[in-house]
Amino acid sequence: MKRIKEEFLDKLEKVVKLKNKRVLEIGCGVGTRSIQIAKRSKHLTAIEPSTKLIQEAKKTNSLENIDYQVGKAEKLKFSKGMFDAVIFTLSLHHVPPVKINNAIKEANRVVKKGGYIVFLEPTHDGNFFESEVKFDACDGDERKDKAFAYYSILSYKGYKEVAEIPDETVFQFDSYEDFIKSMNPKKNKKEIKNFLEANNYILTASRRINIFKVV
Repeated sequence: MKRIKEEFLDKLEKVVKLKNKRVLEIGCGVGTRSIQIAKRSKHLTAIEPSTKLIQEAKKTNSLENIDYQVGKAEKLKFSKGMFDAVIFTLSLHHVPPVKINNAIKEANRVVKKGGYIVFLEPTHDGNFFESEVKFDACDGDERKDKAFAYYSILSYKGYKEVAEIPDETVFQFDSYEDFIKSMNPKKNKKEIKNFLEANNYILTASRRINIFKVV
C-alpha cells in the first residue's frame, strides 16, 4: 500500500505557516507524517502511546529536529505554552470518549496564546472507509468514534475556530495480497478481489482538517 496523494500539510500551511514553529504532534504512529512536519517546522515533538511504534519511528523516520516520545493525549507531560502549534494526526477519535475533552484541554494548555490546534480526522466518506466497514479491515467501523470526536472538537469552548478544510488521502494497492497484508481484513474476504478490481486498486480516504486558534 502506498500513498499516491497526500495534501494535508499543503492545505494546512495555507492557513498556518509551520516555519520557525515548535510543533507537538499527537498520535504520530511510526512517524510517516512526522518527518514531513519536521521538514517544515523548527522543531517537532511527536508522541504516541505505543512504545513499539515510537521505536519504529526512531528507526525509520528520524531527523535531528524530531523528538519522539511515548505519551498520551489526555495527560501531556509538557509545560504551559510550550508549543506554537499542536497537530492531532488522525488520532483524536482513538482517545477514549470519556478522555477526549481532557485531551483537547491539554492541547489548549500547552499551546501559546495565539497558537494553533489542528485536528486531522477521518470522515465517513470514501471507498477506503467502505472497505473498512465491508471487510472489517484496518481500523474497522469507527463511525461512532469519529462522530463523537467531531462533536467534541466543535463544542469545546477554549479556542476560536479558524477554518474547516476538506481533505483526502489516496492509496494504491499493488495486489490483492498487498491489500490483505496492509489492511488485515476479517470478513467477506471472498468479495475483496471484485471490490479492488472495481476500484482499480485505488482507494480514497476522505478527511477533515479543523483549525483553531488559542485565545
